[in-house]
Amino acid sequence: MVTFRNLRDADPGAYDDIADRWSRLAGELTATASDIKTTLGKLDGWRGDAAEAARTHFEDVRSEYNTAAEYIEKIPPALRDLSDAITEAQTTVSGVLETVDSTYLLSVDPDTGQVRAGAGGPGDMRTEEEKEANRQTARDLTETIQGALEDVREADQAASSALGETLPSAAGLELEAVGEGNIITPSDIPGDGASAQDVKQWWDSLTPMQQESAIYTHGDVIGGMDGIPVEDRDRANRIGFAEEHAELNSRHAELEELGDARTSDQNREYERLGETLRGMNAIDERLEREPTDTVPQSYLLDYSTEGNGRGIVATGNPDTADNVVTSVPGTGSDLAKIGGELDRGDLILSQADRLSRGDNAAITWVGYDAPGDVGQATNAHYAEDAAADLRGFQDGLRATHEGEASNNTVIGHSYGSTVIGHSAQGENAQLDVDNVVFIGSPGVGVDHASELQVPEDTNIYASTAENDIIRGTPTFIHGPQPIGEDFGATPFTSDAGTEGDWYTGGYSTDAHSEYWNKDSSSLRNMGRIVVGNEPS
Repeated sequence: MVTFRNLRDADPGAYDDIADRWSRLAGELTATASDIKTTLGKLDGWRGDAAEAARTHFEDVRSEYNTAAEYIEKIPPALRDLSDAITEAQTTVSGVLETVDSTYLLSVDPDTGQVRAGAGGPGDMRTEEEKEANRQTARDLTETIQGALEDVREADQAASSALGETLPSAAGLELEAVGEGNIITPSDIPGDGASAQDVKQWWDSLTPMQQESAIYTHGDVIGGMDGIPVEDRDRANRIGFAEEHAELNSRHAELEELGDARTSDQNREYERLGETLRGMNAIDERLEREPTDTVPQSYLLDYSTEGNGRGIVATGNPDTADNVVTSVPGTGSDLAKIGGELDRGDLILSQADRLSRGDNAAITWVGYDAPGDVGQATNAHYAEDAAADLRGFQDGLRATHEGEASNNTVIGHSYGSTVIGHSAQGENAQLDVDNVVFIGSPGVGVDHASELQVPEDTNIYASTAENDIIRGTPTFIHGPQPIGEDFGATPFTSDAGTEGDWYTGGYSTDAHSEYWNKDSSSLRNMGRIVVGNEPS
């Protein structure tokens, strides 16, 4: 039963927020049902028993999605009606409390809501009529509070009854949704020490229903696990991404409406949310982009809005591609700036597609906490902290790839090359790739290419523009630059880049970011390496 304290402590806005989430879920289920119907239409040419069985199965699934959406759509109105009732009752109670505060010798019991009239004491000059009037006021105010409580209790019962009618059992979906043996619990999921191959074997051992259970109930974990197939990681991540994206957009809009009334803390939150949403919008645009013959589908392989944020996005499916390139950006890279990194990945992919008839996939790996500025970039700990994650990610690409092994390349730009260098260091720390590309590198943490722990036949390439400011990096920071003759990497050509001023020795920061310029030597050579050709 709803108590006076429950009523005072209740947050009606929470019910509205939950109602919004259920509304979005209903919409997603309806959209999925529509997608299934569209897909079924593409199977018109398929004939035979298997075709009929498949159509029947998918039609059943589509029907269940629609049924689930129909029942879920009943939830938001019940929650919003309850929120309205609580808000109205709290307004009534607030009015009573204001009256109590302004009336002589009245108090409210914080647990029961009963308004009491004080008896007064020595020196109380009130007449009996005045005292009785005060007691009557207390009784009237108590009745008002109890009336408000009764209204909320009735609303609570109505909401409970309405929600009971939306249970899976009411929709006839309970057994389908939670059949015995199909639920995956946290203890079933491999721990942090599991290899990507171990994770893949575990995933393959699950039934399709168990995999669905893992995706929809533990998506935040499944979406980031190396060894889970790309399409499954993508589905798991999209669920959480869509929900968080909507929540942050809503909060940003709330703060925007405040305008000049925002506090300093709210201004900082507003600016921070704007940066985060800039990156999330860029990712969302890629995920929603309609695939074409020349632009493949994109997949969300991991993301986080914590700290500076992270994002790993593949354009093209790495599990089925012949050539896979992972680009690791450098200093200043974070979720907010991922849009530019995705554009660079598209340029490399487009170049690779011109050179190869095979399937290609380009991955933008903003998967580490990058240094924020040049000063921080002199420290190796950012690369050391990222090393295991990059190795594990590459192991995951190997574990989930279908058919013959793909030709895998990692390209590290600037501090990203330092990350790759540290990923290929240490005992039992092999970076499993076919090609390593260091571009605009300040150094990779070793003195010679032979010190990198990579497969024996891995190709190691390096290039730095003649005018790139990075050439001025001292060797004591991250070791010798890999373009040096004594390092042992295969050099390839990059254009000179924008020339700097005389006082910088002709070096410029512009040249440091021009490796992806259209028709540039560096872009052509990166494309050649990605498809397994020799650069020039």
